Amino acid sequence: MKEKFLDFLLRILNFFIVLYFVFATSSQTVEPFSPADPENLRLGVALMADIHMEGNCIPRFQTTAKGFKNLGGCKDWLDALVLLGDNTMNGQQGEYDLLYGMLGRINPIRPYYLICGNHDVGNSADADYDKLIGRFISNLQKHVDKDIQTAYYAKEINGYRLVFLAPDNAEVNGRFFSDAQLDFLEAQLNAAKETGKPVFVFNHHPSRYIDDACYDRFIDLMNSYNKIFFIVGHMHYYWRFTTVPGRMGTPEIWVPNFGHLADDDGRIDEQSGRGYLMEVYDDRVAFYDYNYYSNTRYGENDRVYSLTEDQDEGVEPVPGGPIIVDPVIPSLPFEPFTGLVDEAG
Repeated sequence: MKEKFLDFLLRILNFFIVLYFVFATSSQTVEPFSPADPENLRLGVALMADIHMEGNCIPRFQTTAKGFKNLGGCKDWLDALVLLGDNTMNGQQGEYDLLYGMLGRINPIRPYYLICGNHDVGNSADADYDKLIGRFISNLQKHVDKDIQTAYYAKEINGYRLVFLAPDNAEVNGRFFSDAQLDFLEAQLNAAKETGKPVFVFNHHPSRYIDDACYDRFIDLMNSYNKIFFIVGHMHYYWRFTTVPGRMGTPEIWVPNFGHLADDDGRIDEQSGRGYLMEVYDDRVAFYDYNYYSNTRYGENDRVYSLTEDQDEGVEPVPGGPIIVDPVIPSLPFEPFTGLVDEAG
């Protein structure tokens, strides 16, 4: 009884916190942002990863509220907002209340979709996975779509298929996919092939983290169609483009962590609020680096993939897959990736 009463008080507190930021952002000036080619745009998606909503972290409240508010500058052409996991720090209901409160009251983009990250299921092999994944699903049902039955699901927008994967255990690294989830993924990819359009697969972890028990089948699936885009979070790196292992050269896009703070004191800096704007056209898919908190498009870490056989002179195609129109690898503030890092983000 006491626990339920404390939970009730916490929900009331979180409601007023969200309400405060609704009013705090109400006078915020939102500058309009246009896509690169408005007349030919087929699909626009805002990508955010690793928000890490935490119940006692005011700077993250500020970053999230202002970042969501700035989406208003793109609301006329964005078709969806996708949050790529580690949406919360500990998978607590109070953290979900804060996040969904801001998604519902400050963010203007509908629909919005969330995938599950390691922090959302406890960030430990000892975590109560069943309880936390159940909480994740129940919040999806309440706030996103009442018909969602599992943590992995798919949606179709403007004829394009978006596939959202989820961990089937609570391990921090070595993400495991059950046979049921891989069967689901295979069916979604086969359906996308029939359309001839690109398909976008979202997962919290990069392909290098997939558990050995399901790795081979997963990699085979991700190399089964030459218009798959694998979009992930988790790594917290500023910007990176790579490929899924295998013959197809499937693009793998690492989205930087939106919830970055400069230090233990929670200082917001120029890296806070980072993400991507994804623009899909008949002949290409573009990823533009964007800071939602500062409403800034950098323009230095963009990548455009061709969906046709045409290519600019001197541009090499990715073997078997989409052609990289802009082959420049951005300079990175860390050593080149050579394998798994010691600690998960």
